[in-house]
Amino acid sequence: MAPSSSPPRILEAQARHRVVVSYAVDPDRVAPHLPSGLTPDIRNGRAFVSLVGVELVRVRVLGLPGPGFRRVPAVELQVPVQEVGASRRGTTTVQAFVPRRLVAWGARLLYGESVSVASMQPVWKEQADSIQLTYRFDWAGREQRVRAVGTKPPVTPAPETPASFLLDRDWRFGARTNGSVVRARSERPVEPIYRVREHHVTIQWASVYGKEWGFLSEVDPVAVLLTPGAPLTLHWREVVT
Repeated sequence: MAPSSSPPRILEAQARHRVVVSYAVDPDRVAPHLPSGLTPDIRNGRAFVSLVGVELVRVRVLGLPGPGFRRVPAVELQVPVQEVGASRRGTTTVQAFVPRRLVAWGARLLYGESVSVASMQPVWKEQADSIQLTYRFDWAGREQRVRAVGTKPPVTPAPETPASFLLDRDWRFGARTNGSVVRARSERPVEPIYRVREHHVTIQWASVYGKEWGFLSEVDPVAVLLTPGAPLTLHWREVVT
């Protein structure tokens, strides 16, 4: 149970159909792009960058139904990070895309996240023994796409596995325009994962995320995770610096 002094819940939703495509990279590749006070979370000497597609449904803001965005898809480029001098582990968003301006505005203002508005359409097909999920969004004059096919039933990842390392993240970190770093506690249960048997990523990395991330076009993912979904609670921000 969360402590009574915990910041209030600002968002509650069901985070469903999450796909995580993760790349292992040299920590020096990502460290210069992190907000002050954060460092790449390292596993076996490598840092990670994750392309994440997720759809939030049944969204409630401060306990009330979200006006006009009960269903919000998003595609984010995230870095798993750790707070310097603390045990808090989470993610920071390099760039996110959502289809609604109000959602983008709120994420930028409240949590210091870089969020842009793009036409987006998640597509999923479910069969008795599999699920196929595709996130498509338009940017830089082209359709960008991430797709994964998973085999049922989902299984719970064991502790200390790469899947557990990438998914077990309790904090979101961002940086506001005045330079201050903010964090927000994120609550979600341990999620089962489908065994991914096929995936495709068609992203123009340099055009979408900037030249500094163009090298990802030459890197193969080390993990592709697909989850059916779980409840998500995001708390009010805390100013770190």
